[in-house]
Amino acid sequence: MTMSSQFGTPTLAKVALGNLLVSIREAAGLTPTEVADALGIYPETLRRWERGLVAPGKMKLESLAKAIRATPEQLSRMNSLSLAVRQRGMFEGNNVAPNARVLYESEATASIIESIGLEFLPGLTQTPEYHRIAQEAQLPMDEERAASLRALRARRQKIIFSRKPLPRMHFLIGPAALLYLDAYPEMRGEQIERLLEIDAMPGCEVRVIRGLHAAMLGSFTRLSLPDTRPLVYVESIDGVRYIEGAVVSEFRATFKLVQEEQSVPIQEVVG
Repeated sequence: MTMSSQFGTPTLAKVALGNLLVSIREAAGLTPTEVADALGIYPETLRRWERGLVAPGKMKLESLAKAIRATPEQLSRMNSLSLAVRQRGMFEGNNVAPNARVLYESEATASIIESIGLEFLPGLTQTPEYHRIAQEAQLPMDEERAASLRALRARRQKIIFSRKPLPRMHFLIGPAALLYLDAYPEMRGEQIERLLEIDAMPGCEVRVIRGLHAAMLGSFTRLSLPDTRPLVYVESIDGVRYIEGAVVSEFRATFKLVQEEQSVPIQEVVG
């Protein structure tokens, strides 16, 4: 087992290292400013390490371990994660923004994927034709870039649906996302068939939201991951951002409420 496979992916190892640094520092009762001062670095540098945006080099890691009072066992764990960070990731070289790379690599290793798509079908459920038509409805994009994004979406899906066993996947779809399909009869049948196909897979479920619901403020995806705390991803016009920490539990509670009380199986709507 390589370091990168042991910790998921290099990107996720970076996030896991950041989480570990935070937990050790907080257990020692130290503030970010105190640690940054002890190391002679800018507080922003420490924040970037702790957020998993970048990883400290080997020499800095040893100094950091001393500054946050890490035990030998914790330092060993920090070193293991640091080595994993330096492996090549599965989405390197695809011109993928760092936050989006966290999302894509998280999908590839998650044990549970929970996704709500209100007006836009969740990416993992989209057929290539749906994705192409959806791109045409958005701001104009260079065709080479558009084709690259379609290929990336296809690769993400192949990675997820080739996993054995599959992760548990739950998709909640807003009625508007299904209604929009009626305007594209050449694509609608294939897309509905794909949703039903996913719903029939082991551990997978596709449901349609009915009426007012707890997630009305926006779509999101929540992932349960090995070696890191659960993460939530929110997509917007300016890209993907990920959320971690205590607030993730609110997204989980929201998803569960909609799933259990405010939605119905997809077969009741399109079957």
